[in-house]
Amino acid sequence: MQQLIEVPPGLAGVAVTDTSVGDVLGEQGLYHYRGRSAPELARNEGFESVAAFVLNGSSQPLRTERALPSELRDVVHRLDLRSALSLYGALSDFRSITEIDEDARQADAIRLISVMPTLVASTHHRAPVDPNPSLSHVADYLRMLHGTAASDDQVAALEAYFVLTIDHGFSNSTFATRVVASTGADLAACVLAGLGALSGPRHGAAVERVLGMFDAIGAPSAAEQWMKGEIASGRRLQGFGHSVYRTPDPRLELMRELGAALNPERHVMAMAAEQAGGRVLAGRRLAPNVDLHSAVVLEGCGVPRGLFAATFAAARMVGWCAHALEQAHDNKIIRPAARYVGPLPDMDIY
Repeated sequence: MQQLIEVPPGLAGVAVTDTSVGDVLGEQGLYHYRGRSAPELARNEGFESVAAFVLNGSSQPLRTERALPSELRDVVHRLDLRSALSLYGALSDFRSITEIDEDARQADAIRLISVMPTLVASTHHRAPVDPNPSLSHVADYLRMLHGTAASDDQVAALEAYFVLTIDHGFSNSTFATRVVASTGADLAACVLAGLGALSGPRHGAAVERVLGMFDAIGAPSAAEQWMKGEIASGRRLQGFGHSVYRTPDPRLELMRELGAALNPERHVMAMAAEQAGGRVLAGRRLAPNVDLHSAVVLEGCGVPRGLFAATFAAARMVGWCAHALEQAHDNKIIRPAARYVGPLPDMDIY
């Protein structure tokens, strides 16, 4: 009989593979991409350059075709983002990542990273949106969402958010992507798994709930009393705590600065919530996380509330692709076991 290995719930602290894409050092409050501080990259580098660095260590910014295939343009008004991404993969001749060479894998990754903002904007508007290749990745994304050019401040803030969001260690959606990659599936199928995982309220959907919390609080002066009521009712506070960090989230400082300049009224509420939460949660090691101020930045950039998770996905596509391509070099399928706890079979019939 196979001997099962005991692991903690959620595989917490279990290393299932090696990676050179990046890492999160939760106790120190640090995270990096290939050895370079992610927050510092967000302050000093553009999205295309950092995306290329994370994907393949290149210094050449990523640029490729952002337009939708004609067959997808004809039906995009009927699709949500998940179905649009799936159809894009079906229409774009993606092949098994274990049956193509590294150059072809890289080309597939760049195609997915490049087209993702167009998919988000087109499914949002329920009509095909044409990209403008003369604009940067993030500037064009905002233009496609708004219908007009975004301000320089909005572009700079969202670009910083995109860089911060490219990767974040072995998150749930990254693991889901690598599980599918281990089967040898095509890259579009791999990242579709990541997008599905991201849709859950414990992952990417959490950012949108922060604005709901601000709306429920109503006024900054009411933050502490409202939070005490939530805690007393057994509900968790949005924007606090993280499964890895036991220190302040290293992404928080930059998002806080950008939110203050871009969306000052919401920033006041976010700061009131951050300070009140610190008092209400004192002793629980639940520090504020990036969601608390990312919501302020995304709203200030004019991203519709219903697109916060999709915008996260447009940035995280880089990390998903990088991890899937890394997984392609491991020919072992990810196939864990489960401990059966149901009724025993009737052995007499076997």
